[in-house]
Amino acid sequence: MPSEVRELRDAWASRIADVPHLTEELEKDFRFGQRISKTERGYLMGGTIKGGSSSMWYPSTKEEYGAYLRWRRIEGILEERDDDALIELQEILDASDVRLNTRGHQGRGNGANGSRENAPPPNPRFGFIYRVARDVLRCLPPSHLDRPQLARLQLGGWGPDSAKASAFSNDAVLMYDFAIRGAKRTFIGLFLHELGHAHEHAMSRGTRAELFRLYRVLADADAFLGVEFLIDASTRRLYQKFVFNEFLAETYLIYTACGAELRAFIESLERPVRRAWEQVYTIFRATFDHLEYA
Repeated sequence: MPSEVRELRDAWASRIADVPHLTEELEKDFRFGQRISKTERGYLMGGTIKGGSSSMWYPSTKEEYGAYLRWRRIEGILEERDDDALIELQEILDASDVRLNTRGHQGRGNGANGSRENAPPPNPRFGFIYRVARDVLRCLPPSHLDRPQLARLQLGGWGPDSAKASAFSNDAVLMYDFAIRGAKRTFIGLFLHELGHAHEHAMSRGTRAELFRLYRVLADADAFLGVEFLIDASTRRLYQKFVFNEFLAETYLIYTACGAELRAFIESLERPVRRAWEQVYTIFRATFDHLEYA
C-alpha cells in the first residue's frame, strides 16, 4: 500500500506545536471537516451538515483563519491538478467497468448504473484524490474490482442525513464533500472502509455466517483493533463491536493498511479469542486471493 495508507497504523499526531494559534478544539474541528473562510462579513467557521445538503457557520478570527490555512497545507486535501493520475485511475476503473463520477451531487436514491456519455467531465482539482485512489486500487486483487458489487465510484456530492462523510449504496462507493474537503487521512480511511462494504456485500452467505459466528466471540471479549482517521481509535472499536457489517468493513481497512499490526495484535491475544481472530484473518486472506500486506 502507498505510504499515505501505511501512515494509518500510527497514532494521529497533533500539529498544535507546529501551527501557531492551533488549539486542541480547532484541530479536532478541522479534522472533522470544519473550515474557515474569509468573507465580506469577516471570518466564518463551519461546514456541511445533514450530509452536505446544508451548512452552519459562525464567527471566527484572523488568527484562527491563519491556523486553518497552515493546518490545511499539512494535513488537508489541497486542490490541484494531476491529469496523469486521473487518466491512470480511469484506465483501472474502465478495465473493470466501474464508473467514475466526480461532479454530480448525487445522494439519496441514485443507483450505480447510468450513462457514461451523459456524465459531466471529471473535476480537474482532485489531483491528490486521484493519486491515492489509483495507488490503493493498484494494490488490491483485481477480483475486488471485477465484481458487480462495485459498479461506481463517486467523489464529491451530498449524501443523506445518516451518511455525512461517505457511504456504500447501490453498488457504489460514495465519498461525499465532507471527505473530499477534509483531512487526507480521513479520506484514505473512509475510502478503504467503503471499499470494505463492497467487499462484504460480495461475500457468500456461508462466509458471512462463519464470520458472524467468529465475530460474536470477538464481541464478547471486546477484542477489536481501532484505527484513528475520523473519530478516535476507541470509538472505532465500539463501532465494530455493535455492528457486524461495520466490523467487516473496518477489518478490510485494517487488513490492507495495518497488516503487520493486525497480525501482531492477533498474536498478543489469549485463546480462544486468538483462535477466532486467526480464523477471521484466514478467511479474509482467502478473499484477498491470499495477498497479504506489510
